[in-house]
Amino acid sequence: MLRIPLHFVAAVFIATAMVIFQTTSSNLIWLSSLDMPVTLQIGLSSYVNDFVAMNQLQGLPVPFFALIAASLLIAFLFTRIGLIWIRINQTLAYSLAGGAAIVGIVVLMPLAFYNLDLLPGARTLVGKIFLGGCGIASGFYFGSALNEKQSQ
Repeated sequence: MLRIPLHFVAAVFIATAMVIFQTTSSNLIWLSSLDMPVTLQIGLSSYVNDFVAMNQLQGLPVPFFALIAASLLIAFLFTRIGLIWIRINQTLAYSLAGGAAIVGIVVLMPLAFYNLDLLPGARTLVGKIFLGGCGIASGFYFGSALNEKQSQ
């Protein structure tokens, strides 16, 4: 009974870590294109700093972890309800739901913040696709964990 919430928290952590990694990477790639020296040490310290800063109450009214958790919770609940009527692979369904949740955040967040993309990695279509892939990976983990639980 406690395994599903733990897998959900792990899925949220995976999505958060991957989204922040993509955002930090896009910033560092941009700095590198301006001939700024970007080393592995700078990359790792920037990632850790971004991970801590984006999960505090600074730029957003809620921590980023909570924002991703809320969107994944809604997406996974709708997926669970949809799986009652639609016969589809559970892992595939949760993967698509995770991707849709993250893309939903990326597309809807600028509407709430005066057309500003708060995630630098989401300013281009390629960035939005990569962020959707982060959500797909998170949903894949959650769906696989549920499949493993049901097969036992």
